[in-house]
Amino acid sequence: MRRTRTQQTKENDKNISEEFKKPSDESNSETIQEENNSNYNKIIADKIYNFLITMYKFFIKSLLVILKASGIYLLWICLHYFSAHLYIKFCVPDTIIGFLMSPFMIATPHCQGLRWIVYNAVGIINNMWILIGTWIYSIIWIFNSDTNMKPTSL
Repeated sequence: MRRTRTQQTKENDKNISEEFKKPSDESNSETIQEENNSNYNKIIADKIYNFLITMYKFFIKSLLVILKASGIYLLWICLHYFSAHLYIKFCVPDTIIGFLMSPFMIATPHCQGLRWIVYNAVGIINNMWILIGTWIYSIIWIFNSDTNMKPTSL
């Protein structure tokens, strides 16, 4: 009886898959290395995720600052564009009757208002370009002075 039981145990051991057998020292070290690699990969993935979140927040904050700073200029650009088109449509139509009516239409309040918007928008947009050019020049000047690079003369 003892012999039969040992034979059955050996047969059962053969049937058990190798996953459930006690791992040897080599497979144990491989398992530890795989766990270390997976932990390392999780740490790297967390760092990448945190970096991307930080970059996203920086991008959104920068975009909001730019929109706030340039919002008034965008408003004036839109006002200039639409008022110029509305002035042509309502105050100087492209017909013979429009030509004959233009001296009378120029004095109407809506045409005077549209002209005022166009005139002032042009001045503000010009000043905007001067401001942007000055800002870009100051950035270039600061960069050159920080790197001790002197502009060369021709």
